Amino acid sequence: MLKNNILTLMRLIFGCLVLFLIANLISELLASSIIYIKKSFFPFSWERVFTSFFKSGYVGGVVLGIGLWIKIWLKEKKAKKGNKIIK
Repeated sequence: MLKNNILTLMRLIFGCLVLFLIANLISELLASSIIYIKKSFFPFSWERVFTSFFKSGYVGGVVLGIGLWIKIWLKEKKAKKGNKIIK
């Protein structure tokens, strides 16, 4: 049970980190597109995407992953508690 919980936690954290990295990528592409429309040059940089992610994005991914894991854990606990009362 504990191994399964830790595996689920790691999967959630990894998934949320990827989600935040993709959000960083999309925001950088949108900003570069707006600048391209206004000034006719496309200043997209992978370095800025990863720099932004490593400065603050990973924190949001980790917090979101842990929060989702706690929510799942509490829901399972409540479901088990409800089954015990019915029996």
